Amino acid sequence: MKVRAAQLVAPRKWQLIEEEKPEPKPGNMLVRIERVAICGSDKPSFCGFHDSYPLPVGVTGHEGLGVVEACPSGTYKEGERVLLSGFDRGLYQEYVLANDHGVVRLPQDFDAEVILMAQLLGTVIHSFYKMGNLINQRVVVIGQGAVGLLFDAVLRNLGARQIIGVDLLDYRLGLGRRMGATHTINPKKQSLVETVTQITEGELADVVVEAVGEEETLNQIHSLARRNASVICFGVPDKGSHDGRVSLQMMAMFRKELRLITSVGPEPWKDYTIARDWIVQERLDVRPIVSHVRPFETIQESFEMAFDYPEQDQVVKIVLKF
Repeated sequence: MKVRAAQLVAPRKWQLIEEEKPEPKPGNMLVRIERVAICGSDKPSFCGFHDSYPLPVGVTGHEGLGVVEACPSGTYKEGERVLLSGFDRGLYQEYVLANDHGVVRLPQDFDAEVILMAQLLGTVIHSFYKMGNLINQRVVVIGQGAVGLLFDAVLRNLGARQIIGVDLLDYRLGLGRRMGATHTINPKKQSLVETVTQITEGELADVVVEAVGEEETLNQIHSLARRNASVICFGVPDKGSHDGRVSLQMMAMFRKELRLITSVGPEPWKDYTIARDWIVQERLDVRPIVSHVRPFETIQESFEMAFDYPEQDQVVKIVLKF
């Protein structure tokens, strides 16, 4: 049986194809994908920063949920909705095999695109185990895309005193206010350092979150942080080269004795489960970050919207729907 899939056959070129439907086997259940989200980490491959093309079918999709169609082990029942973490192929396709221990159960009665955000929120929550106390702390969040907005929301939940969202796009700064930012700055319109200094009454930030992954924003950190501040590097620095090499002003960081923390790999069973519960319990509202839900067949146009002209359609997070 042929099923729908997409393949990145060249830089900036998705091709819709048909693939054979995989067969379930012991330890691997068959899952029909319902929703898959476009992630910022998909951008480098789309823009050409990959060793060779075409990429394997369905790659680079990794934020997805679906419905169990068959589970030979009986660990999951047919019809259960699951969030995927351990799977055998990229998720930009209609069917995948998922490891019996590589999924998280999801409620059936929640909007699929909303509960899907448990994946990204879980990845953000993973960072907070490394950050220590946040009550009464002054925090700057560089980047107000989906990740930065979720940092705003979690920081608000955990008691940060000031949450200063930074972005070049005003519509994202507006969302930052909705998600928990106490202040917002557009560096094209205001001096970033002077404004942060004013907001913090000369103290600068106790914590800086870098949620972009660009050389320019990474080099802004030291001027925004107080001495002995913590820095969370969440934005993956591979936007300009596949190996992620950037030039950093390390002496400026050394002089302030900044505590540099990187975070990229969640523990799905723990982090995604907590994120799912927070969403279901309405501890925070992730709906504002889901800006578009589009048919899977629009994958080419959707990637262009996300990475070439996001401001035109006020893109934050695009979810593709089967």
